[in-house]
Amino acid sequence: MNVALIGTSWWADAMYLPALADHPDGRITVICGRDPDTTRERAALWKIPRWCTDWREAIDDASVDAVIVASANDSHYEITAAAIDRGLHVLCEKPLTHLAGQANELADRAEAAGLTTMTPFTYRWMPTNQWIKRLIDDGYVGTPRHLDMRYFTGYARNADYAWRFDRELAGAGVVGDLGSHWLHLARWWMGEVTEIGCMTSTFARRGPRPDGTPYEQAEDTGLLTVRFASGGYGSLHVTAVCWEGTPFGQTHHFDVHGTEGTLHSTIDWDTVQEVRGVRAGEPGPAAILPAPDDIWGTVRRDVVGDTYRDVFRTTDAMARQWVGAIARGERCEPSLREGARVQELVDAAMTSAAADGRMIAV
Repeated sequence: MNVALIGTSWWADAMYLPALADHPDGRITVICGRDPDTTRERAALWKIPRWCTDWREAIDDASVDAVIVASANDSHYEITAAAIDRGLHVLCEKPLTHLAGQANELADRAEAAGLTTMTPFTYRWMPTNQWIKRLIDDGYVGTPRHLDMRYFTGYARNADYAWRFDRELAGAGVVGDLGSHWLHLARWWMGEVTEIGCMTSTFARRGPRPDGTPYEQAEDTGLLTVRFASGGYGSLHVTAVCWEGTPFGQTHHFDVHGTEGTLHSTIDWDTVQEVRGVRAGEPGPAAILPAPDDIWGTVRRDVVGDTYRDVFRTTDAMARQWVGAIARGERCEPSLREGARVQELVDAAMTSAAADGRMIAV
């Protein structure tokens, strides 16, 4: 099948172009970007037959079967809606829109049309996170009661203007960016969220827009509290103003406590990506629980960045999973519906933050 890629950022170049360069079921045949020089260069490098600077031209191409929307956040709704209207299968980066109502509208329309869709919450496919999912489902911790998630990174420490902290363009700041990944993982591991609270801060005062116009600065730190339908609860801390000192500048930490045991996971984005566990009644400390080979597959295990690249470029994950599902006439997860549900939670979190962290039923 023929896929149109809307977006020419470093992310598109790292995640989508190499992933579909050799997929047996589909390839990128049109690439669209705002900058003609960059778009032309990407097309030449990846041997893409056509390029353009107007996304309408890309999705109006009669040969196109599916579209990847990896453009600026504030363009996602319009492009995705137009693609669905044309009967195209869609993979759209989060956030689908800045408003949950519009996100659910997109999911409704895509489902009614029988389209295969995806919202690519990337960390779902990391081997240690897949392993946590299996351990929880297989009863290692018994009934989960507590989930603690921390995402520490420092890309907001540079106080220059950045679109990610321009609310008009990005929607929410780190709550919508990093927090959406954590909300997806939390639901995947622990079940549906029924209440959410949130406190946010803007620690770094950013510079002006390049054109000098004023804008509302989005948050660079968020602390979310969630209650699950099971009765368990969790804390999700996401921040972009931390100095971690690692080569990649970020770390991930997860703790799951349940009636029968405990799991601890650390990913330092250098050489550590491990899950430790201890069962109730056993002496500690928690011991390493190696993820089985069927989860690791053929991806490299030595450096986390190499694992990340291999997962999305060589395995049946994210864009490759989506294209394969389209070819088989199947649906796949996480779909636009999951993207819409996560956006509902992000919207509720921001409402809570405006009300000093008051818990909100969702």
